[in-house]
Amino acid sequence: MPSMNIIVTSLKGGVGKSTSSIYLCAAAVERGYDPVTLIDADPQASSAEWLETWPLPGITVVEAPSERTATRAMRRVEGLGIVDTPPGNERITQSAVALADAVVVPTRAGGVEYSRVLATLELIPTRIPRGVVICAARLGTNDLEAAIAWWKEQKVELWGVIPERVGIAAGPEARLSREGLEGYDAVLRRALRGWH
Repeated sequence: MPSMNIIVTSLKGGVGKSTSSIYLCAAAVERGYDPVTLIDADPQASSAEWLETWPLPGITVVEAPSERTATRAMRRVEGLGIVDTPPGNERITQSAVALADAVVVPTRAGGVEYSRVLATLELIPTRIPRGVVICAARLGTNDLEAAIAWWKEQKVELWGVIPERVGIAAGPEARLSREGLEGYDAVLRRALRGWH
């Protein structure tokens, strides 16, 4: 089976990149993908730290907080690699996207988010499948409905809407929710289209 890298990126911080990365890895393991590697390219290493504290069987963690280490780790992926990129670092984002097979762009519902997501999407070559995932969504709200309508108007694929109750908790509550795994499994299926 060939290797594949799915990049989770946004130039804006606090939109759910680490949560998305961890859930995508867990959903891939549940689907039977082996091996699954999380490459944490964010110097804050939130994904790596969470998975080292609360390991999930079947996921290997590689910390790669620079342009050079991230691209080297991506080139070495066997099986499925999920890459968590840092916010606001266009160099790492561009390097990771250049090696991407698919790109997941987490965002939140709301007007402030649109410009940063559009700037992120501009960094992705048109040949690479990409989709927006609305994280921490308040279901049934006007903000969410307006965001979904806006992305449709922009002809940007919406790969998922993840409810606000889905997150990565710490301490004794550090487990992934079934609802989150199902939501991110749907995102993973969209990202994996065309991978043989």
